[in-house]
This record gives sequence, structure tokens and C-alpha cells, in this order.
Amino acid sequence: MTSPNPVSCPIAIIGLGCRYPDARTPRELWENVLTRRQSFRRMPDERLPLSEYGDSDKSAPDKTYLERAAVIDGFEFDWASRRIPKHTFEQTDITHWLALDVALQALNDAGYQASELPRDRTGVVVGNTLTGEQQRAYLLRGRWPFVQKTIRAAGINKGLDGATLEELVAETETIFKSFFPAPNEDALAGALSNTIAGRICNYMDLRGGGYTVDGACASSLLSVATAANALSAGDLDVALAGGVDVSLDAFEIVGFAKVGALSDSDMKVYDRAGKGFLPGEGCGFIVMKRLEDAKRDGDYVYAALNGWGVSSDGKGGITAPTVDGQALALRRAYDRAGYSAHRLDFVEGHGTGTAVGDPVELSAISTTIDSFGEAEPHRCGVTSFKSLVGHTKAAAGIGGLLKAISGVNRRVIPPTAGCDEPHEVFTGKARNLYPVRTGSVREPTDTLTAGVSAMGFGGINSHVTLSSGHGPSRHLMPALDERAMLASKQTTELFALREETLEALERRARELSDVIAGMSVGEMPDLAAELASKLNGTGTARAAIVASSPKDLQDRVAKLIGAIEKSDGGNGASFVTPDRRIAMSIGAGRPKVGFLFPGQGSQRVNMARTLVERFDWARDLVAKADGWLEEVGAGPVSGLIYHDADRDLDGEQQKRWMRALTQTEVAQPAICVASLLWLEFLRRLGLEPSAVGGHSLGELTAFHAAGALDQKSVLQLAALRGKLMGDVSVEGSMAGLSCPPNEARHVLESVNGYVVIANVNSPTQTVVSGDVEAVEAAITFAKERGIRARELPVSAAFHSAHFSETVAELRDLPQLRGTASASKAKLYSTMTGAVLEGSLDLSQHFSEQVVRPVNFRSVAALAGSDCDVLLEVGPGSVLSGLTNETTGVGGTLCLPLEGKARRDQDLNIALGYLHILGAEVDLAKLSDQRHIRRFRSAAELSFFVNPCEKPLLSADVMATIDAQEPHQARTEPASELVSYVRELSPEPGTEIRDSSGRGGSSLPPYVNAKAVFLDVLHKQTGFPVESLTDELRMVDDLHMDSIKTVQVVVDAAVALGYAGDFDPAEVANSTLGEIA
Repeated sequence: MTSPNPVSCPIAIIGLGCRYPDARTPRELWENVLTRRQSFRRMPDERLPLSEYGDSDKSAPDKTYLERAAVIDGFEFDWASRRIPKHTFEQTDITHWLALDVALQALNDAGYQASELPRDRTGVVVGNTLTGEQQRAYLLRGRWPFVQKTIRAAGINKGLDGATLEELVAETETIFKSFFPAPNEDALAGALSNTIAGRICNYMDLRGGGYTVDGACASSLLSVATAANALSAGDLDVALAGGVDVSLDAFEIVGFAKVGALSDSDMKVYDRAGKGFLPGEGCGFIVMKRLEDAKRDGDYVYAALNGWGVSSDGKGGITAPTVDGQALALRRAYDRAGYSAHRLDFVEGHGTGTAVGDPVELSAISTTIDSFGEAEPHRCGVTSFKSLVGHTKAAAGIGGLLKAISGVNRRVIPPTAGCDEPHEVFTGKARNLYPVRTGSVREPTDTLTAGVSAMGFGGINSHVTLSSGHGPSRHLMPALDERAMLASKQTTELFALREETLEALERRARELSDVIAGMSVGEMPDLAAELASKLNGTGTARAAIVASSPKDLQDRVAKLIGAIEKSDGGNGASFVTPDRRIAMSIGAGRPKVGFLFPGQGSQRVNMARTLVERFDWARDLVAKADGWLEEVGAGPVSGLIYHDADRDLDGEQQKRWMRALTQTEVAQPAICVASLLWLEFLRRLGLEPSAVGGHSLGELTAFHAAGALDQKSVLQLAALRGKLMGDVSVEGSMAGLSCPPNEARHVLESVNGYVVIANVNSPTQTVVSGDVEAVEAAITFAKERGIRARELPVSAAFHSAHFSETVAELRDLPQLRGTASASKAKLYSTMTGAVLEGSLDLSQHFSEQVVRPVNFRSVAALAGSDCDVLLEVGPGSVLSGLTNETTGVGGTLCLPLEGKARRDQDLNIALGYLHILGAEVDLAKLSDQRHIRRFRSAAELSFFVNPCEKPLLSADVMATIDAQEPHQARTEPASELVSYVRELSPEPGTEIRDSSGRGGSSLPPYVNAKAVFLDVLHKQTGFPVESLTDELRMVDDLHMDSIKTVQVVVDAAVALGYAGDFDPAEVANSTLGEIA
């Protein structure tokens, strides 16, 4: 029996640094988290060409079925400014330099220079496995004898003569070795994992201890736990902890494929369809202190690390996770923290998206929470950093921790990507958890608590728990406020093109096809924004594509090119796919656009929420709406429309929210709020209607769009109308009949009781209204005649005599006094089925409307004949369906803007269709209040290059490769260095004296001793001569080892012809000025 972990002293996290795909800083990383920006792209050929290593057959030997990965772009370690000798830089794996760069970034973020640290009590712990792929490639050079033997064996088997074989071997050796530097004194240290930490200590002159922790994919979180132990025990006062992983070569990618851990498509985390991960790479570091020390020193504290725990799975599969093993690490972390796991707001999980791993992990988290007492359903959120950048293995844990630190610091529950259908375990064994799919913002004064997990091969498990530190950091403040950032994510993007001619449009489409090939998922909005900003303002050849992924876009662009090739090119030519996600036209004039506004029954929970979350003007409008409603005694509706649906995994909350929203007195103003929001959005895009109409309630918003009512009047009338209609005492019912009105009249004539036609919606849909018994009888009679009929979920008989008393009450409303006219657009009335002209008596119109039937079919037909395209401006797609049935195949289309809440595809399709019809829509404004970065094609990006994937050089170049090879160590005898003297400019001579003080060789007057020395130093280190200033020291400042410094001094002395007796080691760490 083991004793529980003691309660630890809290650890302050005071500095952050990182480099991950699409994230050069913690702020960029946080922006990617908020916007769920996924960095997956086709594996670059310079890393692992899939044409050589890929095969869709998962059983193919030595092959991988992987297609995509997340890779770092643009990392360049400035070895010269960092004072790292060039030969050291070139012989050392890139993981060393990436780790050093990020560690320095974290230290700078903490507000410290290395010289300000307590160097004897500052340590470095790095998580890493097997160094990196660069060194694995370099090791191939050492196996040349084996390669040579295989070539000789093959040549002999093929009967090559001796001379030919020797030429082949020699030529192959030249080519083979040209890709790898010849080993020198830096090669061994540059290939080791442990020296990653040692190099950081060396560079910063830290003496508290530096070493590497290898726990496979748990490595970097283990480094944090290890550092926390050292701080808690008093062994260190400051610690830099983190991890680095750059390993996307055949060893890992083929290896993981054979384990079956990789996804062959998208990465789905905590999802029913999860079948593996996509790989990534990266590096992250944090700076840690004891919390009490950080407070004493006035450090800014991002978060407090309160507990940490480590465990192993014990007996079982070495790559198969266990619930008990993981739960043990979690329980140890919370025991050490001294608080219950019930405090958790979210857990940043390991989340690899595997069919086995995800449910095991979720069950372990749930088990741990319940071990502190049963928690309420869906109490704690779970999220995964890997859903954005893939599995970065040894750098995964620190990446997840950086995400969690940012979340608790900025007081945001951060979302995960790639979870479309939450795993069934969330409604079963892990019922106290929920996947955070959209995220939420808390008050800046709140304290959030989070957990972070990382597990690795071998059964190693680690977990830490942390809470908010000081107020939200400005260093992490995103480009937009967090609400807008969370709403920035879309499932589709609109890609619009506009050129002068069809030929130019085709060229543009082909250019786009080339660009798409190497694009990441996260760059989709960047490209869409780039195209929108560069539309040819006078071109008549237009195209629009709505796509959800680079592959989807590539396929649709190919179809667009095919359609252009088949087009006759004449004005009026067009092409539109049935789903309208690909459209093209030439010579279209400016279309007439009509707006139709939905009525009661179209309400949706979270309708128009994207607008409210993204735009200040939308938030202001909703706030005003609540205030205007309260002025007339109605309650605010925003709280009834907008809900955090992340926790509603079984749909029960949705049903309750919908029931509340369906109440007439709520539904009517709520629908009008949503319609007004969408109307304002369209206006900001430059769209104004030529005609408007509305279905019953929708006429209020139509009147506003036409200039006959202001926003305040619309909403107050909707609230008062809804209340009066909801208070009707007569019980009634309504039913929908799938037949034209003449057949419906026959049905009504055949039943007893009061029942009338309330709505003529389309040629095949009629709604009847009246007494409950009469409506039931009408339904029965209609079904007997083969007419589909169903009762509608309403509590009153709208648009019937049941509302006669309401007419007088509406007529007396002050908001309806006076007259108005449609000054901005043609206005249709569903009471008359015709255009309303002249001065309108508002009181008469809207009071009689509640008892008169709705003739929407006539309005839809009129609008269809008057307009080239119609938009359903508001929630739902009911009117679009009714209108398209009325206008018929080939007639004017009506398109919804938001058929379902937050479904951006509808808006993109509608705007794309408007674009190709010739509408002047400011599509660039679609990027407003979205997180957009400058788009750069893959050809403009700079990825890490695996040495084995460098281009093969020509035979002519190969003949001189040994002399030109930049990696080659110097092999010339020292005596040859006297040739340096001849290249130097003449200056007065310098006398060299030996250790006895006697004069040595007197240099010729044209020799500059300092220039000779600096030139030798330049050739040995690669540092530009102009950067080698007098105050620099070779060991302390140029980071040269003692052997190399002695060699430089000796080589310089020989080059100068100095034959005196002296000890070069005595001056090895002198300043350059002193040596010269």
C-alpha cells in the first residue's frame, strides 16, 4: 500500500514560448485554438514524398497510407547572431536549435535575460524521443560500407566488369555522401537527445542541471512534472521545462502506419468516427518558479500549477492504454493539488482520435471525477490540442499545457476541432464529461481550473492540474476579442473569381488549382479572403465555389474548369450545379434581388448567433431589442434564443429551449430579432432589395426593409402582437394539408364545425385553422382521400375568427398610429397577394392581418416574376421551399441564409449565387471580424527539409562536390593556411613575442595580424568578419568548445609564420581584441 502524495507547493508559470505549425508564438497558438485552425496539409515532398513512401494498401511493406501532416513553416535559426559556429550548427540536429530558440522566447516572455537568473539554481528539463529525423538521416553516412557492399553484390550479380563496378561505386559514394555532413567533433553531441537540454544550459550558462526526459508521447508533460518536483523540493529556484519533436520521417510515419494509429482521412477526436491521428511537429517551453517566489519577485503569473501525477499501466499491452493506469495518474495529481476534480472546468486531453485510446482516456477522466463523489451530467469539458496540429508526440503534452494555460489565463473554455458526432461514451460511462466544440468566454475575474493529460508508449501516463493566475495577459490577447474568435470558424468557405473574359477566368481557375495542392485546412479562410480582395471590379466572367476542405475545393475547381472548357463563351452562358456549390456565368447584368421574411414556426435556438458573436453592431442591436421589449412589458428574448449547446449531447436541453422559444409571445419578437440581424448584415455587404414580402409575422420586418417601420416599432409590435395572440382564450388547432386550396376547400366543406383556410403557402400546401374537433375531422377526411395531413404544433387557430377580439386591441396600439409608405422597395402583402401601393394605414393592415388568410403563394409568384433571385432573410428555410415549389423548375430561386442555426453553407451558397448573377456584393466584408492571415501558397513556404529528400545534383556538380560541400569539415594541413596572408590588405607589421618575452618573427609590413586571426576564425566558425568585434570571447560569447578555440589560435599563429613557444590554451577564452 502506498501513501498518498503530499500536498505540493503551487508552482507559478511565468513565461511561455512555442513553435508549432501555424504558430510562432503563444499568442498565435491561442488564436489558432480559438478559431479551431487546423494545420493539416499534404505531406511536403521535402519531408517524405508520398509518391515513394505512400500506398493506400495498408498492408504494403515499408509504406504508409498517410496523406497529410501538420508541419512547421519558416523556422530559421540565426546561428550567426546567436554566436553559434557554423560547423556546430550544421552538424547538430535541428531539434537542438528549435528548443534553444523557443526556450529563449519563453525566458524573454517571463521578462528575464539569462544573466538575471540565479544560474546555479536554474535547471532545464526537456522532453524528447530519439532526437530528430535529421540525425537519423545523417547516420546513413556512417553506413556507407554496408551500402557499398550491397552495390558491389548487385553489380557482381548483374555481371558488371570490375572497372565499371568501381566507377559505379565511386560515383554512388560521391552522390550518397553529398547529402550528409562528414562527422566532426560536433557530430556526436549534435546527434544526442540529452544534449538538447545541455545545449540550452551551455548557451545560457545555467548550472542547476539540464537533462532530457523520454516518456514517448508523454515526454514533455513529464518534463513539467519533473521540474515541478525539483522546485517543490527546493532543488531549483527556476526551471525551464518543455519538449521538442521533429520526426516525420519513414521511421515514425511507416511505423505508426503499421500500428494502425494513423488516420487515412480527417482526424476525428472524441468522435464516433475516430480512427487515428495525423502527425505533427513542434516545440514548447514554460518558465516555472515556486508561486510564493514569483509573488515575492513581482513576476506576472499566467497560471498556477497545483498538482501533478505520473503512473504506469503495469501488466498488459505495451501500446494499449488502461483506464486504471491513467486514472491513477489523475488521482495522484488532484491529491497533490489538495482539491477535488469536481473543480475542473475542462481537461485538455491526450485525445489522439484512436478508436481504443479516446474512450479509455475519457473513462479514466470520468472515473477520477466520480472518485471524489458523483458529479452532475456533462459537468466538465474535454478538448484536444492534437485536433489542430496532429500528434506532435514528445512535444504534445507541452502543447496541450500551453493551450490550457492560455484558457485559464484568458478565462475561456477552449474548443476542440474534429468532433462532429461526439463519442457514445459521453452519454454512457463518461456522462459527467462533454466535448467542448464551440467554447465559451467567462468573466475576467473568474478563476478557472483545468487538467492536462499526456500518455506514451510503454504505458506511461502523466497529468497536471492548474488554475488561473493573474488577470488575463495582454501577451495572449488575440487579434479580435475571444467571442469573435470563437465564431470565426466556418465549415465552408466561399471562393469567388471575377475576370474580364472566360479565358482569363479559366487561367485564374487553373492557377487556383495549383495553389490548392499544398494548402492546409486552416488556410481555407485566408485564401477565400485573398480572392475576395482581388476580384476584378469590371470583369463579366464570374465564378463561385463553396468548399469545405482543400480536397473538396480542388475537386470543385476541376469541375469548374471542365464547365468553362465546354462553354461556348457567349454572354449569358452559365453553369450551376444542382447543389449550387459550383456556379459560373459570363456577361450577367445586375440582378433584381427580393427579400422574403419568415413568420412564426421558423424560430431556431441560436439563430443568427454567429452574427451576434462576431459583430459589435449585432450585439448592440440585440441589447437594444431587449430594452425595447422591456419598454412594452415584454421580457428580453436574447436569453431565450442564445444558449451554450456544447453540453447538450442527447438533445433534451434543445427540446426544452425550443419549447420555451416556441411560445407565441416569445417566438414572434425573437424571429424578428433574427431577421433584422440578417437584414442589417446584407446591407453591410451592399445588398438592398428591389422587392420585399413576409409570411404573416414576417410582414413586420418586410415593412421595415421597405422603409415603412423602424426597428424599434417592428420589435415592439411583434412582442405586443405575440402577447395578444398568445392570450386568446379560445382553444384552437391548425393542420397542414398537402394539396392546393381548391382541394382543401372540398375537405372543409365535408366536415362539421368551424375550420377555414389560414395559409395558401404553395401549389401543394394549404394550412387550415379552427376548432380542435373540426381540424381533427379535416385531417381524418383528408387522409381518407389520400391527402397527406398533419396537425401543427400550435395552441391556437391563427388567421381565423378565433382572433376577432385581438383585432380591436391591435388597432389601438400606439405603435400602429398613422400611415407609412414603402419608400425603399416594392412591398407585397400576403393578405391581398398583391403589391401594397401608396400610403398605408398601419393600424388597419396589421389588425386585420391576424384574422385574414395568408396568401403566400401569390406573393412568391409575384416576387419570382419581379426578381431574378430571392433570399429568405431570417431563420430557417421554410419560405425557400415554398417559393421554389411555386416558381417551379427553371424559375426564380429563393435561397435561405441560415437553414439551420450556424450553418454557414447556406449563406455562402446564396452569396456565391448572387455573385455569378452579377450582383455587386462586397464579398471582402465576409472576412470582417474573422481571424484571417495573409495567404501564402505552399511554394512560398519554407518547411524543414529531410536530408534524404534534397534534390539530386547533376553529375558535373557531383564531380566537385567534396570541394564545395558546405558541411565538410576542414581537412587542409595547417601549413596551407599561410595562403590566407596573401589575401589580406597591407597594414603596418606586428612583432610577435614568445613566452620568454624575446622577439619572435617580425612580420612583413603588409601583414595585418588581426585580420589574419579574424579570417581564420571566420573560416572555422562561419561568423561574418564584420560581426567579430574585439570584446567577444570565443567560449563565452561565440559558444566554441575548448578544442576548437585552441585550434583557431594555433592555425592563426601558423598562418602568421609565428614559431615562438606559447600555450594557446592560455588565451583561448580571452577577448578577440586581446588575442589579436
